[in-house]
Amino acid sequence: MDDLLKKYLEGDTNRIENRDVFEWIRQSDKNEQKFKALRRLHDIAIWRDDATSAPVVRKKVQKRNVSIFIRITAACILAMALFYFYQQVSDSDIEWIVGQSDAGMQEMSVPTGQYAELVLDDGTKVWLNSKSTLIFPSRFIDTERVVWLSGEGYFEVAHDSGRPFKVETQQYSIEVLGTEFNVRAYEGLQLFETSLLEGSVMVRSIQTSEDLYLKPNERAIGKDSELNITSFNKDEFLWREGILFIDNKSIYEILPVLEQYFDTKFIIEEDSVEKHKKYTGKFRIQDGVEHILNVLQIQNTFSYEMHQEDKTIIIK
Repeated sequence: MDDLLKKYLEGDTNRIENRDVFEWIRQSDKNEQKFKALRRLHDIAIWRDDATSAPVVRKKVQKRNVSIFIRITAACILAMALFYFYQQVSDSDIEWIVGQSDAGMQEMSVPTGQYAELVLDDGTKVWLNSKSTLIFPSRFIDTERVVWLSGEGYFEVAHDSGRPFKVETQQYSIEVLGTEFNVRAYEGLQLFETSLLEGSVMVRSIQTSEDLYLKPNERAIGKDSELNITSFNKDEFLWREGILFIDNKSIYEILPVLEQYFDTKFIIEEDSVEKHKKYTGKFRIQDGVEHILNVLQIQNTFSYEMHQEDKTIIIK
């Protein structure tokens, strides 16, 4: 059981293994206490001493030499919200919004704080992140396989040399034959990202018609109608397993991500947090926003005030 618990805390378990862990914890108080002790050690280990440098950017070179020295001197706050959630909500209780779009088209929308997996007609696997929508045909019958994405999606595209696969977003188009990549294109946000894990993709700006070809482990970033290439950390895509990975980000960069996952608006009072302090760590999304804020407080002396009526959190 120890190996399974370690695997669970590292976010490497599947749904069946998760259920085994939940059942084992509920069997006795002794099991629950053992899990809490392992969780405490794991949380402390995650927030590690690290020296992280910024990605290297092609075309527009940006240099940052930022060292992070993170030490936890107090035990992290334990959250058992995941187990409460598991006991209260089953898979059948989560209502994914799936319906007809146009003739022969399907639309799938994922609620705030959730994620979903689906398989398209050609065998392509798609994972959709929180607050994302995918429009796709019931069957691919044309010479191109085209889907439309708003939000974030991870694609494992089934190879078909005769029919390119295209992901259309509001500002950019991504074309592949068969590959594995992630697209982040939330409407209302100025930043667009495509990260390539395997194969090759072409990213095209709809506004300027600029093309950019990616190689594995490269990311295209689109901002202000210009495309640049940088690198990425594969742990960023642990959201497919319900894990939020924070990589060398400030509070000002973290809070917009938390707004996406928890449908909450953050307001930061002036000079309440250090603007240049960076954080690296992993969180289970279902542990809740307060758990994340409590861990961040260990490294930064801020307080927060929650207003449930308008879903606002004020950082003081």
